[in-house]
Amino acid sequence: MKKIGILGVPWMFHEDRQGVALAPYAIRYTGVVSMLEKLIDEVVDYHNMAFFTDMEQEAILKSKDLKAITYKVKELREIVADMKVEVEMPIVFGGDQLISLSSIAGMGEEGVEQTVIWVNAHADMGQELKQDNLCHNVMATVVGRGPKELATIMDQRFVSGNNVCMVGTRRIDYEELRVIEEEGIFHYEMTMLDRKGFGMVTDEIMQWLAKKSGNVHLVLDVDAIDPEFTPGTDFISQGGIYWREIRYFMKNLALSDKINAMTFVGINPLNDDKNKTSQFVVSLLEEFFQVKNMQIDYF
Repeated sequence: MKKIGILGVPWMFHEDRQGVALAPYAIRYTGVVSMLEKLIDEVVDYHNMAFFTDMEQEAILKSKDLKAITYKVKELREIVADMKVEVEMPIVFGGDQLISLSSIAGMGEEGVEQTVIWVNAHADMGQELKQDNLCHNVMATVVGRGPKELATIMDQRFVSGNNVCMVGTRRIDYEELRVIEEEGIFHYEMTMLDRKGFGMVTDEIMQWLAKKSGNVHLVLDVDAIDPEFTPGTDFISQGGIYWREIRYFMKNLALSDKINAMTFVGINPLNDDKNKTSQFVVSLLEEFFQVKNMQIDYF
């Protein structure tokens, strides 16, 4: 890997979750840039985007103005699209899950297939608009099944359901499961992971991924990981993916040589323990690029 770009997004779209706006600062505090510079030929730092202005906070957080919200999400989409042209791999850090809609949309390209690997405790396949929790609509919007108010964010470049893999879900309702099945999404919720074993699941995902072309985007929400390792999130429940499992997964993704973009979300430093969650995320990145550099198969 010769050239990657990193971007922090200190935005929150729900006033009760203001700690998520600190996520990119917590990530940077770990020394992520200097770590990456030791492993990558060139790291382009796009820095952190600006916080919302007072006017934007009033419109987005108080009034929940959908026009203002979609404007900001599209603004980030265009920045990610520019990054895609300038670097081999855009990497986006943030807290609020809604920014992953921007990064997926930004990686969209006319006539180019996009694959999304969605590691998240939530499926976020809600078809009806949830004004107080737009995160619930993210993946439904990505595959073209979301509310019409958010559909323009994807700029008509929806991702085919059979190009989506969901891993680690454990907060999912019947309607979401129905949409997942109808769309042909490759889905591993935690019960299946426990039954099959993470090694076998990883092998199956790598076989599925080997058949994909175009852009492959990893989106990882830290609430998918057991809170013993990532306590700094707003949605905590026991029974997530363990550190050895997610590290094994990252190593295999590196060996696949398929990943073109990564987005890390769900981090709330105000709920964290000595920045443990951000350090964990950065260790996953380090693992990924170390394996890519060594170009040998450990498995």
